[in-house]
Amino acid sequence: HGIRGQREEEPMDFSYIFTIFFMLIGPIKLIPLLAGVTRGADVQFKRDVAVRAAVIAAAVCAVVALAGEMLLGRYRISLDAVRITGGLVLLISALQVIFQKAQPSSPGSGTPTAIQIAVAPVAIPGIVPPAGVAAILIFMLLAPQYPGMTHAVVISLAIIMALDFLVMYFIDTVMKTPGLMIILTVLGSVLIFVQASLAIQMILNAFKSLGVIQI
Repeated sequence: HGIRGQREEEPMDFSYIFTIFFMLIGPIKLIPLLAGVTRGADVQFKRDVAVRAAVIAAAVCAVVALAGEMLLGRYRISLDAVRITGGLVLLISALQVIFQKAQPSSPGSGTPTAIQIAVAPVAIPGIVPPAGVAAILIFMLLAPQYPGMTHAVVISLAIIMALDFLVMYFIDTVMKTPGLMIILTVLGSVLIFVQASLAIQMILNAFKSLGVIQI
């Protein structure tokens, strides 16, 4: 009954998994970030950042996917606990974007290297934010209950990482696209709303599974 009920509540097909990853670790929020931190740099420097950031982000995703389920099982963390925690992380992440204030740029101690920028803020938390880590952990914990989910997670992550790399590698061309920033602003607002809604639904599903509420 438990697994059947979960499948009725949570449509864990490829499109659903891909959509979640696209919102959290996709290229939409990455474009303005990379354009800002590499402003004034030459093309080769930007591409060096792109290659290094893509490799680092892919490695982080792989480690989380491979080790996440093992760590969660070792500490006996229940699926509902992961759902509630993941929902809170997703919700807080969405609220931070909604209510964020522009931070004044502070002078650095020198010119950062390509690897420094690639590690932070591009790879972490630009490409792989805490909410993205939470999503990978949740899907990997759910995988044993849903045949084919592991492959869907791997393929989705591979596609998203490829999209992120292409956007970063050709950032100058992307930024020259007419009307791009307007489209990104509108699409980003929609994705943030969807993310907040999914976060609340995830928490409600956990409470329903625990018998706290009936929806």
